[in-house]
Amino acid sequence: MQTFPIVIVGGGAGGLELAVGLARNGHPDLLLIDKSPTHIWKPRLHEVAAGSGPGEIDEIGYATLAEKWGFAFQQGSLADISAEDRTITLAAMTQDTQSHVVPPRQIGYQALVLAIGGGTPDFGVEGVREHAAMLDDVEGAKALFSRLSHRLLAHHANNTGRPFQIVVAGSGATGVELAAHLKNDLHCTALAPHSDLPPVDVTILEGADQILGGVDDEVRSVVRDQLETAGVRVETGQQICKVMANAVETKSGQTFKADVTIWATGTSGPAIAGDIAALETNKKGQWSVRPSLQSTQSDAIFALGDCCAITDTPAPTTAQAASEQAEHLIHALPRWLKNEPIDAFEFRNKGTLLSLGDAGTVGTLKSWFHTDISINGRLAHAAYRGLYHQHQFRILGPLKGSEEFAADLFERAAGPRLKVYG
Repeated sequence: MQTFPIVIVGGGAGGLELAVGLARNGHPDLLLIDKSPTHIWKPRLHEVAAGSGPGEIDEIGYATLAEKWGFAFQQGSLADISAEDRTITLAAMTQDTQSHVVPPRQIGYQALVLAIGGGTPDFGVEGVREHAAMLDDVEGAKALFSRLSHRLLAHHANNTGRPFQIVVAGSGATGVELAAHLKNDLHCTALAPHSDLPPVDVTILEGADQILGGVDDEVRSVVRDQLETAGVRVETGQQICKVMANAVETKSGQTFKADVTIWATGTSGPAIAGDIAALETNKKGQWSVRPSLQSTQSDAIFALGDCCAITDTPAPTTAQAASEQAEHLIHALPRWLKNEPIDAFEFRNKGTLLSLGDAGTVGTLKSWFHTDISINGRLAHAAYRGLYHQHQFRILGPLKGSEEFAADLFERAAGPRLKVYG
């Protein structure tokens, strides 16, 4: 059994930035584990679902980054944790034939960091798991795009004469960004040219009385106006009670036609959290951690991002929060390994940015005086792209990050570039 000073499970925005940051700071003796061989920045998953890739969304192999920075990487999925023995178990990896290609593995650690993200809760609504798509990870985004492509082709072949209907359940950041991209930027691998696509109607159904709960009122108003101007129908006060193969029903008694239903109703903990007896979870199924980001059950287990919640003072389930938590642990973990005290994590809200595709980009930024500055248009779009390029600089380094920034500018002018591994 291999043992590492630091094991990080999950290579999303926080987990990957943590691994690279530790290695760049002189602590490469760590293992990163992820169920996928490649990384995509999670805030761009709605673009993947709408068909802006592969080729248009940067996707980089974890093994490539591990070779570049000197840490270890293994593909795998978490199955269990033994806090007493300081070991984790990875599930067996199988092919379509279900034959065991890789047996279950045990890996030892001195410090374990859980960064595997969260899931979308179904709230016990009938038919969600059977009929709705979710956007929890890269695989889910690609599966959603495949479903959209095939059903668009079927709709075209059946020549129904009506628009293709998409219902998005939930009006958080994921829901509104995805709805806007599906209305104006939807591509299809099964049907071309684009002019052959049937008209697409997109409806957002929100159970609350307003969209984007917790977001500034001014931003909320601008987002709704831009969505409706782009042709997205927004229905608030519509709590879904049943999802069917071709429609959804709400408690108000209304039925909405749905060739595809997408469930984007917030974030809960990962499914695996309920199967791991060693760690405490909250009501949302997230691992409970102290302000230091250490588990309430074990000093040697840390967690960051959507998979966890800080007791009493939870941070938002955003890439911004995960990135800040990664930066905190880059400094805290080496201190903890040397038995030195570590500080509590403190979230510093830098604002909110929402990309609505052709409908525009809107949001707020925090000024030096901690007041909100509302932005939209080109300035907001530049700020949104800036967040992505900050992530690239953190994982690729200044030189390669600058090359990717220049390539991104060229891509928008000349078209998509190829996806490359290695």
